[in-house]
Amino acid sequence: MPLKIHFLLRLLATLVLFLHAQAAPPRVVILGDSITYDGRWVTRVEAALRSTPDFADAEIVNFGLSSETVSGLSEAGHAGGRFPRPCLHERLDRILDAYKPTLVLACYGMNDGIYLPLDASRLQAYQEGIVKLKTAVEKQGGKIIFITPPLHSADRPSDDPNRYDAVLDAYGNWLVSRRADGWQVIDIRPDLKQAIAAAKASNLQFIYAEDSIHPGDEGHQLIADSITRQLWPLLKLPGSPAVPENAALATLGRRNQLLKLAWLTHTRHTRPGVPKGLPLDEADAQAAKLMDEYRMK
Repeated sequence: MPLKIHFLLRLLATLVLFLHAQAAPPRVVILGDSITYDGRWVTRVEAALRSTPDFADAEIVNFGLSSETVSGLSEAGHAGGRFPRPCLHERLDRILDAYKPTLVLACYGMNDGIYLPLDASRLQAYQEGIVKLKTAVEKQGGKIIFITPPLHSADRPSDDPNRYDAVLDAYGNWLVSRRADGWQVIDIRPDLKQAIAAAKASNLQFIYAEDSIHPGDEGHQLIADSITRQLWPLLKLPGSPAVPENAALATLGRRNQLLKLAWLTHTRHTRPGVPKGLPLDEADAQAAKLMDEYRMK
């Protein structure tokens, strides 16, 4: 074969591979603690993303894990002394190696101050854990967007400087300050404060989180609304976020739960008490049927 033709064929093959890689659907990982593991805000964000051409066929999996930190800290007697808080970095490499995400959304901080007043060493552990997470994702080839932690005791706000929400303010403010270094950060805390105040003004019975930590349905909706509003310009998505408010959302929630447990099991998390997921091939087959059902609604 003449050298010129051989060169052109190799160039064409390279171009085909490049175009195939460019056309591959995004692979999205969502990381966080129990508020993420719950799945309600995650499902709403996923539904909004799937309404866009860029993410209609994306692989989106919730890898949230209850009790988890990014700092590696744990308070004495956590879970009645049965186990320390799991640390994301114990499992992060396994997630990245197995899933190979192109985009990661990460929401940590609620557990990272271990429910104690603000302390420089604990703040540093959080910062170092976040930097380590960013480095690992980018080394693997993915992009990461950070989400500031939700509110603590939002229904009973206090001006006490030792209140735990002041710790989360500090963690959130530090994350937001990293925008100056080119980090992509979604700050949900101002939106939540404003939305909760408005909800309570119109309904004296409104409760964001019964236990001061874990939001109810409306709280998860407020979190998702804030995330999607800020996510759209970061991802340069067209139009405005749209979430189906019908049976389709429940179907997507079941799919979210199915894949979450399958991938948590596959990547060998170490937290006790998490239900075992299906093998990935079985979970993927069921997830495909649920996606068909979701698109028909």
